[in-house]
Amino acid sequence: MNRSMLTKTRFSHKAAIGLYILLSLLMTLMSQQAKSLPKLPKQAFATPQALKQAPLKDRDDAKALIHSNAFYAELKALAAQLTPAQVAQQSVFYRTALMSIRGEHTALQKLIVEQQHPLNYHHYLIYVQALAEQATNAPNRSLKQIIDDKLKRDLATTSDERLYQMNAGLGWSLEMAEDYTLNVYRSVQGAKTLTASSAMSLIVNTELYRVLAEVIPVSQKRLQAENKQRYVIEPEVLITTDKGIELAATIVRKRDSVIKRPVALQFTIYADEKSHIQLATHAAAHGYIGIVANSRGKRSSRSAIVPWALEGQDATSVIDWASKQSWSDGQVVMYGASYNGFTQWAAAKYKHPALKAIAPYTAANPITGLPFENNIARSGNYQWSHHVTNNKTMDNSVYADWQHTRDVVAKLYQSGRPFADIDYFDGKPNPWLQKLLAHPSYDDFYQKMLPYGDDYADINIPVLTITGYFDGAQVSAVDFLTRHYKHNPNANHTLLIGPYTHRTSGGVPDAQIDNYTLDRAALKKDTEEVTFHWFDHLLFDQPVPELLKGKVNYQLMGDNSWWHVDSYRALNAKGKDYYFNTQNHNGIYRLTDVKPIQLKSVSQVVDMADRSEERNVEPMHILQNALPQDGGIVLMTEPFSEPHQLAGAISGEFMLAVNKKDVDIGFNFYELQPDGQYFHLNRYVGRASYADDMAQRKLLKPNDITKVAIVNGRMSAKLLKPGSRLVIVLNVNKNREFEVNMGNGTPVSFESAAAAGEPLKIQWFNQSRIHIPVTAITSG
Repeated sequence: MNRSMLTKTRFSHKAAIGLYILLSLLMTLMSQQAKSLPKLPKQAFATPQALKQAPLKDRDDAKALIHSNAFYAELKALAAQLTPAQVAQQSVFYRTALMSIRGEHTALQKLIVEQQHPLNYHHYLIYVQALAEQATNAPNRSLKQIIDDKLKRDLATTSDERLYQMNAGLGWSLEMAEDYTLNVYRSVQGAKTLTASSAMSLIVNTELYRVLAEVIPVSQKRLQAENKQRYVIEPEVLITTDKGIELAATIVRKRDSVIKRPVALQFTIYADEKSHIQLATHAAAHGYIGIVANSRGKRSSRSAIVPWALEGQDATSVIDWASKQSWSDGQVVMYGASYNGFTQWAAAKYKHPALKAIAPYTAANPITGLPFENNIARSGNYQWSHHVTNNKTMDNSVYADWQHTRDVVAKLYQSGRPFADIDYFDGKPNPWLQKLLAHPSYDDFYQKMLPYGDDYADINIPVLTITGYFDGAQVSAVDFLTRHYKHNPNANHTLLIGPYTHRTSGGVPDAQIDNYTLDRAALKKDTEEVTFHWFDHLLFDQPVPELLKGKVNYQLMGDNSWWHVDSYRALNAKGKDYYFNTQNHNGIYRLTDVKPIQLKSVSQVVDMADRSEERNVEPMHILQNALPQDGGIVLMTEPFSEPHQLAGAISGEFMLAVNKKDVDIGFNFYELQPDGQYFHLNRYVGRASYADDMAQRKLLKPNDITKVAIVNGRMSAKLLKPGSRLVIVLNVNKNREFEVNMGNGTPVSFESAAAAGEPLKIQWFNQSRIHIPVTAITSG
């Protein structure tokens, strides 16, 4: 998961929301550490002596180093070596920490106030204001005392919504931050000198933790007390179904309210009382009864923990129970991200009459998202089942050592052993992952847990899907939408999509993703606010939210605009069919909208057993100076002579012949901008044997020419300026992020490199039809 762009180790409603994000939570700044400094000059920084000499066995060692005055002085000296221009290049997340440690407090406060969502950086604001108060008026008072007084004054006049936003912005976990920082320290402790990236990571993580250590213990107590004054909070209510299954739930209602209200429900396996209270409180602040119910076996439930398979039945039992309570008006709506999006679709299968709408964002589906993507097993987040089944809440320790995770994935790939042997390298059995690996087809196992086929025809409640161009779960989220419309053409299903990651699809956007700065228009989206206003529209006849004017609502990157259309299918149908010329021009094959008359091909030979190379790897940055050299076939359009918009997903089919019974194909999709930079739009992977039917594997006939459909391509939307070109780097999918298909036709998760046989030989034919949804802009 190269681009799981997190910028916080915050464990709040915006953190504990999904399959992908749970891995990302403890890799918080790993991507930033690797990617945040593409423009900085190559310079060496001295590794702090205090770091070199520190024992780093556990959290206590990390905390001791963090609070070491000698170490902090060395970090301040490192930060002072950076020029103002270098600091200004960084993401807001990095800049806030750097300005804090450099003592640039006036500029820091100005930066925070200018943000679209300033409460995301409220910990820094509170901290520097407390420092100023201490220096001028209260030198004998501790920072914690000053912070507590300030919060007490602020909360006295704070609205319910702002109180919730403060809870979200200050919902950090010090323990998780300690785990991450410990790994950062370990990763560079032995380095003779530090790169700019490593130096930045040390500075930012240390300063962040020091600020959080002053702010979070005080703020959480103060915010908790304020919430109890405003709401009736039942942190753990045990619901017993008519089949004797126990389900724990958190319920929050407005205090002193006597009005019956609809229920806003999240159903989740991520059992954490603190985040549940926060989630349910936000629903209550919007006039709903907030309920967060847990999967069986979690918290006080004495039932066995069962991920995935029984969530629809259990969520339906909670819907039935909640609709009959004295405080309920009989209506239930569901919302939430990732796994919590999955549980909504699982519940929708049962069509309980009290369920009036669902709003699944970044909805997961195990066969199209994780652990599989389009029937191909992924190594990312392999620990997930341990995280949710090891105990009654969540075992965060399985994600704490991200270096171990990285090593496991690398060692598995390099070993050539079957993908299912990932347990061996992890050092512990993973029975739930193995159970899923035994079902690589969209078979009865998945069909029982989710709507399938004609089940969608009777799902007539309104649905709001929210996802992002850079969301790893976009494939599964949009697959639900396309299946819904396929079987129910009159479905009331709305899509909201923009330049968001898995985390920011379910929350509020960051101003930057990697080295791409979002348009101001993209920052308007606040997922939960949009969702509650959409519920208000459905249940209380309030106006439709501004961002939901059409059935498909997308932010056009580079144009600072939102577009609203009536159909996802019609959006994708626009554009052109492209084919490629087999004549090589400096390593590039030209994409043309003229279908070739004579059938010709371009060939590749790939040794699937050779683990010294990787192909179809997702690039590290969104903006690249050059294409990766991974043996892919580069297909490129002519430059556009006028502005165009790309809006939709690539579709069509590849015409190919391969000397094996199967092959995993893929491509990376770019815009080559007029300035010479490559903008990475998305990546695709698909297994040829499942292209016709994800439920039924159909092996290829070796060396026969076959049409292989492009299934579940990812959507993007971007303004293409005159002079831009579109680029596809076509390849065999072979890298550590996925299992490697040897092409033998046997279950891929159990194939080893030793069974690869002769190298894979593939011919890509020029009559392959690649439909790209790109059109000239006439209005907007």
